[in-house]
Amino acid sequence: MLIDYFIKKPNHKVRHLSQKMNSINALKQQHHQAFNYRLKRFAVSNVGIASAFTAGAGYQALNSHSQNSANKIKLSQFSWLLRLL
Repeated sequence: MLIDYFIKKPNHKVRHLSQKMNSINALKQQHHQAFNYRLKRFAVSNVGIASAFTAGAGYQALNSHSQNSANKIKLSQFSWLLRLL
């Protein structure tokens, strides 16, 4: 009875907790792989390319302190590329 109480029952709880942790780790790994796949798929799609172009052009236009209006004109000139994508 003492052996059952002190050894077998805690060991069962430890095994159950280990199985839970392993399943949680496996789910986290699957989620991470799925997220990376979606990120790569988005990056090569037209929407991803257009988003990257818009973000890069906007960052360049806002980052430049001199000739800010000239950069906005350049940004509007390249907007046809965004519509093309």
